[in-house]
Order: sequence, then C-alpha cells, then structure tokens
Amino acid sequence: MNPVKVFTGIMLVIIGLTLVSLSTLSPQNVQVGGVVMIGPIPIVFGSSPAMASFALVMALVFVIFFLMAFRV
Repeated sequence: MNPVKVFTGIMLVIIGLTLVSLSTLSPQNVQVGGVVMIGPIPIVFGSSPAMASFALVMALVFVIFFLMAFRV
C-alpha cells in the first residue's frame, strides 16, 4: 500500500465529513442532485427539475470523458 494514497484517502474522508457537518449548521433551502455511474450508464436524480437537469449535464460530461479516456 502506498502511504501517500492512504493519507490522501483519509484526508478526503475527513474533509467530506467536515463539510457535511458544517452544512447542517445553517438551515437553508437546499437543493440536491446527483449522478450514479454504472459503467458508462448514468442514473440521474435531483430534488428539483433544475438540479436534475444540471446532474444530467454533468452525467453527459462524465460519459464523454469516459469514452475519450478509454477510446470505446
């Protein structure tokens, strides 16, 4: 195991947990959206149509990057 990769992974988890805990301190109207990639196939979800369409655009960017990176 590469110690640099392990340290980087642990730091990313700590930063993510810190951001999640800080986001719960200020109650605001929050909209969420996301993309689950199963291979080159995106599954898009969102709490509003605007966030779902933004996630769809990001999914298309991910698919194009995937196709370019692996020359499928």
